[in-house]
Amino acid sequence: MRFPQLRIFTWVILAINAIFLIWIIGGIATRPDPNDTAANVGTAIGVGLIIGLWVAADVILGILWLITKPKTRDCPACGRTVKRGQMECKGCGYDFAQAARFTQGGRQRPPNPA
Repeated sequence: MRFPQLRIFTWVILAINAIFLIWIIGGIATRPDPNDTAANVGTAIGVGLIIGLWVAADVILGILWLITKPKTRDCPACGRTVKRGQMECKGCGYDFAQAARFTQGGRQRPPNPA
């Protein structure tokens, strides 16, 4: 199985989410006394604020990720740039719809347009 190639911005979002998770785990693990009610309340407030920042950051990063999504793709047959939504390459005639049908049918490589 081949993993899809992710954009760099996707890796940035994953790294930021990992940092927030580590921040929460570290905040909970370093509370002064687990039996102290005031410390537990303070930890809960701190973790709640971190979760609020995490949600806000994910919403902002998600919107930026959608806005910066590429509007084009490369033709696998000739390498030319093709607009997303266009079903045929103007340079070589590669049929993206036919390729999608072949990959959904379980075959790995679509036939060459030649």
